[in-house]
Amino acid sequence: MATILVVDDYSTSQRLLSFILRQNDHTVVTAIHGLGALEQLAERSIDLVITDLSMPEMDGMTLLQELRANPRFQNLPVIILTGSAYAQDNTRAKAAGATSFLTKPVESEELFAMVTRLLAQPEDIQALPPESVEPGVPNSVLDSQLLIGKPYLATRT
Repeated sequence: MATILVVDDYSTSQRLLSFILRQNDHTVVTAIHGLGALEQLAERSIDLVITDLSMPEMDGMTLLQELRANPRFQNLPVIILTGSAYAQDNTRAKAAGATSFLTKPVESEELFAMVTRLLAQPEDIQALPPESVEPGVPNSVLDSQLLIGKPYLATRT
């Protein structure tokens, strides 16, 4: 199926996410911080990234900004999966170009459903560049669908 990059410095989270994704026939590669993620992205083709926010060396927000600044990765689906439930982290992540934002703990079915949706319609997953984001204005096709009542993607904020 797809190759998914899991970026998290907590080994238990990496193992759990890898197990869930491999159960659904995905190939999983891992990194413990953003710099390692950039190395993985340089070495292989990645279909989707799942990253934590708080990590050493390079955090998830900086990784996201690096990805969106690179034309090669501007449309790469990126799920922020973090223990932070702060609304400002969600807002900052979306403004930086995150495709979706989930908080830990996440149910395996919810994660799998989101991954499946993001991989099924990559042409619909195009976050706007950060400078074009305005408060109260959706920053992706997915956000727009949520605002008009289409149950395309369920996220916890």
